[in-house]
Amino acid sequence: MKKILLALIFVFIFFNFSWSEETADYEKWELNALRAETVIQTDRASIEALEKLRAQLVQWRTSFQQLQNENQDRIETIKTQIGSLGPKPESGIDPVEDRRIALDQQLSKLNEPIVRAQEAFNRADGMISEIDNLISQRQATEFLKLGPSILNPLLWGTSLGDLFKSLATLSKETSEVLSSSYFQEQISSRLISILLISIFSILLFIYSGSISNQLNAATRRLEKVTDFLSSCVKYLLRYLSIYSLINLAQSLGLFGIRGDLIAENFYLWVGYFIFAFWLVERLQRYRQVPTIDNSISKSLGNFAIVSPLILVAQDFGSQLGRLQLLEQQSFAILSSAITVLAGIMLWRISILIKSIITSNSTSGTLQLKLLSFLRRIVLIVAVISPLIAVIGYVNAGTAIALPMIKTLGLLALIVILQRLTFDVYAAILNKSEDEADALAPVLIGFIITISVLPFLAIIWGTRVSSLTELWIQFQDGIKVGESRISPLDFLTFILLFTVGYMLTRVVQSALKGSILPKTNLDTGAQNALVAGLGYIGIFIAALIAISSTGLDLSSLAIVAGALSVGIGFGLQNIVSNFVSGVILLIERPISEGDWIEVSGKMGYVRNISVRSTRIETFDRTDVIIPNADLVSGVVTNWTRGNTIGRVIIPVGVAYGTDTKKVEKILRDIISKNEHVAKDPAPGVVFQGFGADSMDFEIRAILSDVNYMLSVKSDVNHEIVKRFNKEGIEIPFAQRDVWIRNPEVLREV
Repeated sequence: MKKILLALIFVFIFFNFSWSEETADYEKWELNALRAETVIQTDRASIEALEKLRAQLVQWRTSFQQLQNENQDRIETIKTQIGSLGPKPESGIDPVEDRRIALDQQLSKLNEPIVRAQEAFNRADGMISEIDNLISQRQATEFLKLGPSILNPLLWGTSLGDLFKSLATLSKETSEVLSSSYFQEQISSRLISILLISIFSILLFIYSGSISNQLNAATRRLEKVTDFLSSCVKYLLRYLSIYSLINLAQSLGLFGIRGDLIAENFYLWVGYFIFAFWLVERLQRYRQVPTIDNSISKSLGNFAIVSPLILVAQDFGSQLGRLQLLEQQSFAILSSAITVLAGIMLWRISILIKSIITSNSTSGTLQLKLLSFLRRIVLIVAVISPLIAVIGYVNAGTAIALPMIKTLGLLALIVILQRLTFDVYAAILNKSEDEADALAPVLIGFIITISVLPFLAIIWGTRVSSLTELWIQFQDGIKVGESRISPLDFLTFILLFTVGYMLTRVVQSALKGSILPKTNLDTGAQNALVAGLGYIGIFIAALIAISSTGLDLSSLAIVAGALSVGIGFGLQNIVSNFVSGVILLIERPISEGDWIEVSGKMGYVRNISVRSTRIETFDRTDVIIPNADLVSGVVTNWTRGNTIGRVIIPVGVAYGTDTKKVEKILRDIISKNEHVAKDPAPGVVFQGFGADSMDFEIRAILSDVNYMLSVKSDVNHEIVKRFNKEGIEIPFAQRDVWIRNPEVLREV
């Protein structure tokens, strides 16, 4: 945690630091560079001194990097001027020789400080790399250093004696302070303020829960969010109460000289406990998958005490060693014991994770798979770290076990923050817990996970300077052709494209909802115009965003051409459908809502896109038809322009029936249908003599062709009814079978 706080401070200072001088003092730089080279060659400085030296070199390097970009516009202008003069003639007199020489001199003069800055930049960068290598080598040596083993019982008494001796020394200093006249005078003169601060801090700690509960007076929709905020407020107030008491004790000099140096870490140690209790409380509140039952909740409460206790004990021992109150051998034995205790706790945590996985084994979610992987890692660390520590590799064991504890705390924080994003999303949109499982909170949770990776790296021993070096390299970006794209350019691209996309959607919504409905355009044309505007807007937004990055698209023209040829062969059907879709949107042979028949499929057009068209059949199924089939194939549009259409109903009667009577009955039936147009009047046609019947056809114009099927059904019902009443037979297919040689069958 201390490393993380220092990292945040360093990053803030680094990114807000601006070099005060516009031009570098090369004489001063030469002196600093020689001193740095001497320190690197002698290799006697401490790691802290090397880190300070490195920070100075980074400042110099930053200034030299800035100087390399000076006068670039002027240099490009002069290069353009030289290019405009043309090539120098191979023989003869150069008419612009004087001008060419003058421009070359100007260019050389402008390049001199850039070349000098580049040389100084490379020198500083090289020394920074050397310092990084030195620090890495020392850290590796310290990591693999073999020390005393806790398996030697002869060292137990000595180590415990040194520990008690150091504690007695600190206690003695505190006693001397308490008995001193200065302390008594401080108490007498500041008694009222001491009492007020103490009472206030104690009351603040006691009533922190009641104060935080006042935030839960919000609506039910914000219940989970306010519960999170109230929990944060509660533990923050408790930390502030303890902080004020520690600060009061320090101001009175209660801990003594060396005790006061150790007391500077009290704020961090209290933070360990407060943070652990807060994490456990939040995890206990979230009774979700994976389920946290009562037994698991109790175990989490125990870990909330043991985990920070282990971290504080290790840090306290380190402070005693730094103040030379504890021998290195004794500190090694103490660290070994702490590592063994950490291993036991991690073992118990692995069992806890296993129980969570077992209780939710039926769900089979990705979360459980990640928990299973985490359990294996925790189990490996729980076994290896105590083992190598008791052998004598104390630093290695400690460097594995303690970061694992901090990592588990950080992972728990990620889970809590991800759950918070779902709660906030559900509260804003007024959705249930199941409905909140959407893409937006998942993406936010992913961003949260990515953002904590630097802190995770620091926990596992990565130097802050190494992270800043990676960030500098990341800022340099990547080179594409003659252009260099930095992360800032990428973010600019995303921002401009997003803004352009949103503006396009706003204009589309305005057209579709307010402007186009007031015109005479049909629905299909309106949708086509809106869709076309969307494609144009997205294309323009992409061009503007790409141009803002400074990317030279001409350098990618050849590659794009080659790719287009390959894509053209591989995606020719898709391209064909796309072009056909554009034709459909322009020519409008069909529109949304039309009743069409194509490729044996009949239904209503529901949507026309650039690749395909969706029609809804009469059995309420969706059929996706490629646009190429609509352009190159035969399409019947029953309702194009208007809904008037013709219906033809075939009718067959038996031979011997009075044809005039049949014609009269059929004409009477069709004329009485309400959907049949009166003008032109329906007709009945005697088609001819079929194999089994005399064939008639009823031909009529319908005012709405959408009623074609219902008209056919009603008319056929009425025909059967009238024919039965009039005694007219509706024949069915009949065949006479003649046997050529029946005598053969008789013999058989």
